[in-house]
Amino acid sequence: MHIEINKPAAFSHIGQRPINQDTVYQVDSDQAKLFLICDGMGGADKGEVASQLLCEGVISYAESAGYPVFDQEHLSAALGQVYKSFYDYLNRYPFVSRMGSTLALLQFHEQGATVGHIGDSRIYQLRAGKIIFQTKDHKQVNDMVEAGIITAVQAQTHPWRNRLSRAVVLKAGESLQPTAIASPEVRVLTDIRAGDSFFMCTDGVLEQIDDYTLETIVSGMLSDQAKVTALLALCGDKTKDNYSGCLISVKTVTQTASVYKPVVAS
Repeated sequence: MHIEINKPAAFSHIGQRPINQDTVYQVDSDQAKLFLICDGMGGADKGEVASQLLCEGVISYAESAGYPVFDQEHLSAALGQVYKSFYDYLNRYPFVSRMGSTLALLQFHEQGATVGHIGDSRIYQLRAGKIIFQTKDHKQVNDMVEAGIITAVQAQTHPWRNRLSRAVVLKAGESLQPTAIASPEVRVLTDIRAGDSFFMCTDGVLEQIDDYTLETIVSGMLSDQAKVTALLALCGDKTKDNYSGCLISVKTVTQTASVYKPVVAS
């Protein structure tokens, strides 16, 4: 299929933090349509550098590989380059004890859309005013709910509710073993239709925006930029964390017929 998108509407704001540790990166060209949002971990040193290195590492890998369709293998290979960048930075700056970031990746291609993520930065797909897909946060409380240790209601107020169970993170002194590389969750969405919207965001956005609010705003008749303006108006001075996002709407989807090549007997 050939997917044509409208101009993405992105934002990144500092909130009430002393520094913005989020990074938003876009490649929107004839060659590739690849979007990244990373949230540098506030509990780790130099989160703003970590999120930037993560975006740059994934994009560098994509460019060098000719913008392949990201799958588990390609994204893991890209993360291998990112960990090498983390390792080099930690060796150059010994006062930094560790580096970490979340990752949300969205890529449009002939097979549909690849969504990949690590951590609690999210990707939503919306259609006709409803969320039809969203990534699942990698948080310890979610793992505890699945294991039957706590209930979903208890998870909302649990003291560990903000702890990540998975992130792109490296501590000073750690070796670059393949087993140390965080495993990304990757999925290819093949049900893509004209009029669909994809929204990516860091967890700061979710301080003020719930599912119902997102559905209401995105399903409106406003332009994508106006929809983002409406979302930002709700965050305003109330959001404590950095908050970043990107809204991408699908303009057209054209199904490309496969070319049949008959087998000629020799």
